[in-house]
Amino acid sequence: MTESRIEQIKALIAEDPRDAMLRFALGNEYYSLGQYAEAIEPLKAALAIDPEYAFVYIQLASAYEKAGQVALARQTVEAGRGPAARNGDPNLMRQLNEIAARLPG
Repeated sequence: MTESRIEQIKALIAEDPRDAMLRFALGNEYYSLGQYAEAIEPLKAALAIDPEYAFVYIQLASAYEKAGQVALARQTVEAGRGPAARNGDPNLMRQLNEIAARLPG
């Protein structure tokens, strides 16, 4: 996961700005580099394109948590519960619950 990978994904986004998976991929690259604040905007953009993309809520909530934005992490967990339940994968809900349990307050 290098800066060149980020540039490659950005170039693909420029070609297809409505691709939620590319937005998620960009956010995930930033996240994997420990650049949590930078990960937030592309992850939010992925959800703006596809609000049912359940796994993005997990990554976004975790990015908010690691960036010290606890209230936004909590809001994202709650917003992700519906899409996670509709997805039918119990691991998605489990991951949201794990994030919620880690959040202070």
